[in-house]
Amino acid sequence: MELPQVTRSKPLVWTPERVEHWKRTGEKPGPVMVWTPQLTGQFLDFAKADWLYELWHSFIFLGPRRGEMAALPWTEVSTDALWLRICQQIVEVAYKLYGEAPKADSVRTLSLSLESGDNLVSFRAKQGQKRQEWGAAYVESGRVWTHENGEELHPDWISRRFTRLVELSGLPPVRLHDLRHLAATLALLAGHDIKVVQEKLGHSSRQITSDTYTSVLPEMMRAEAESVMAVVPRDIPFEVRTPLSIPETAWRNDIAVFFAHGARQCGWRTSTTGTQRSSGPTSPSRASRSPAPSPRASTAGLCRRACRPPHPRPPAGLRTSAGRRREGASVH
Repeated sequence: MELPQVTRSKPLVWTPERVEHWKRTGEKPGPVMVWTPQLTGQFLDFAKADWLYELWHSFIFLGPRRGEMAALPWTEVSTDALWLRICQQIVEVAYKLYGEAPKADSVRTLSLSLESGDNLVSFRAKQGQKRQEWGAAYVESGRVWTHENGEELHPDWISRRFTRLVELSGLPPVRLHDLRHLAATLALLAGHDIKVVQEKLGHSSRQITSDTYTSVLPEMMRAEAESVMAVVPRDIPFEVRTPLSIPETAWRNDIAVFFAHGARQCGWRTSTTGTQRSSGPTSPSRASRSPAPSPRASTAGLCRRACRPPHPRPPAGLRTSAGRRREGASVH
């Protein structure tokens, strides 16, 4: 007898169009949904005051399973060397908990960012404070993630708590397990190889990671589209609005770094890139007069480098995607 083939649901991204449809109808486009980086940041900002904020941060950026986080002991965490080792997991059967070793491929050591390391230090300090407040009633479980009285977390309770936080935030819904998709997608968006993501999630093959736990964010599709367009050199008409000049004081060791704001208008729609101001002197271009961006928007700023030529410099300008220098080009 041959069993029917199981088809995994492909993750979908909460694009603005899908979010608008969900707000109007309450319908989810699919069973597996992934937040964009912007929505992810909004959730982290909202959950900052929650007792388990550091846990939600770990789910988003490390992509563990809930049973792995529930079983994680402090003995398998180093906040100095910035790593944690996944070597245990808790499984639930009829709401009863059982500890077991994960599959061989799932035993792994995860490197921590400085922010993740600081979060673990912060959570351990919070546990220490609660230990003093609870006194003899505090439960010494040895787990990293616990309730305020020290009791270990039930995996199902973790899921329900996360679902409630998402509802309170007003963000489009995602499941706790969807954060594994999100962690993989964010890692790929940051430029990590699929093999690195596979080891991070504890998969036996990169095919599973590629087929199941990655979704294409609009940012990735847009970058691909722009990179393909940039291959073909074109002479594009342009209008000089403000001549660009680099002041002498902006040069440091024959290199001047400046940040530009770009916008393209097509009919009723205007698409823009983020802006970022340098701390040093700026040119009198339109970009330098743009209002200060938010920290999240500034990370998308365009960085242009101009190298000091050995001979007197020609008039400065922005290069086109094909590498030509436009005299007196402006930033639209």
